[in-house]
Amino acid sequence: MPTTPSRRVLLRSALAVGAAGLVAACTAAPPPSTPEPPAPAVDPLRALAAAARADASAAASAAASAAPGTPERAAALGAVAAERTAHADALDAEVVRAAGTVDGTPVTAVPTTTTGAAAPATLAEVTAALTAAAAAAGGAAVVAAPYRAGLLGSVAASCAAAVAVLA
Repeated sequence: MPTTPSRRVLLRSALAVGAAGLVAACTAAPPPSTPEPPAPAVDPLRALAAAARADASAAASAAASAAPGTPERAAALGAVAAERTAHADALDAEVVRAAGTVDGTPVTAVPTTTTGAAAPATLAEVTAALTAAAAAAGGAAVVAAPYRAGLLGSVAASCAAAVAVLA
């Protein structure tokens, strides 16, 4: 006839199984490896800043080549060039602020590229570029952190207003 184990025997058995599981869990794990740090991501605002500088250049060239009898149009294009330059500066400043340091060195400037002289832009090209810039900044604002969303929303609104003025 089988004997029923006592509570003490069951308790000792349960403690032994638990202790064995704990020891196995602590000794069986391999040492943690140090993962490679991720490559620094390119800030999406850099592309928007570069586009703003290109738009400013296009608006300035369109203002310079405006027909002699349209001083209002030339003034509006000049204002658009100044606004887009201010947008590029603000976006560059945000990239620098967000980057902080790279390899212990403070980030102080955002590299910009320049292109050679091109044919003056037309009003339609400037308007199309501003429409695209408004859409790009608005789309980026939707997924950006709060401060950046405000900056990008302001850029998008300014571009949309410029399109309305130039129309």
